[in-house]
Amino acid sequence: MDLTTLRSAVTLLSFLVFAGIVYWAWRAQNKVRFDEAANLPFLDDDSEVPQSSANLERANNVEKATK
Repeated sequence: MDLTTLRSAVTLLSFLVFAGIVYWAWRAQNKVRFDEAANLPFLDDDSEVPQSSANLERANNVEKATK
């Protein structure tokens, strides 16, 4: 394997990683999570925690209690 082949392989691998990240970021399944994360700086107090985050915290507390 010469240097040109290695460079081509690294370029191809980099492109595939980039395409995978773009696919992951634009999936509809991630929209709710990303919208919640985008609004986190605007929350004033703990009472405004998004519902899915509250469910995650509750699940973590249940898990800790069962140990």
